[in-house]
Amino acid sequence: MRILSITAITGTILFIFLATLLSTPELNALDDAIGNVFYNGPAWLIALCKTLAWFGSALGSLLLASVIGAGLWFKLGDRRNAVGLPLAIFSGWLLNAALKFSILRPRPSLEFLASAHGPSFPSGHAMSAWIMSFVLALIASQYQPQRRTLWFGLAFCAAILGGIARLVLGVHHFSDIIAGFSVASVVVLAYCYAASRTTLLDRLLP
Repeated sequence: MRILSITAITGTILFIFLATLLSTPELNALDDAIGNVFYNGPAWLIALCKTLAWFGSALGSLLLASVIGAGLWFKLGDRRNAVGLPLAIFSGWLLNAALKFSILRPRPSLEFLASAHGPSFPSGHAMSAWIMSFVLALIASQYQPQRRTLWFGLAFCAAILGGIARLVLGVHHFSDIIAGFSVASVVVLAYCYAASRTTLLDRLLP
């Protein structure tokens, strides 16, 4: 749990730092430069990113978490994680909405390649991608602790892919994605702490 704690503390500091830099020329220049690198692309890439965007949306991520949760409940009898996973995703979206409508940052001025609504900072899709990926890594590590490095490596790659998809579609600034990951790390820590109260999760983490 120590690594998750450090990540959450670092994420909180990074989020506050980015929030204070919003609308500054320096952050805008960085967002534009990185956003232009990833924006648009071949048709297959845009189609892939739109698919990822659906699964990373509030409806898609909650549905996916519920399906996985049902599998944990009925196949493995793991009722705690079966309920915890959808609850973590739901909590992430509530936190995202609270932050977005408090900060009210406009979205990029690019042509959107997928539907996007509401303010931009932080990215809800990036948050859900991070929470889903790392909570699943925690759950998988319970059952196969010898492969926890693999699970967390895959989780990191999946979360990054979910964030990049938002840049390809032109619906978020780069700093929105980083802020989303940062806030999501706090949700993952809260999940781990709650689970470790009654499980061995804390023993599975360095």
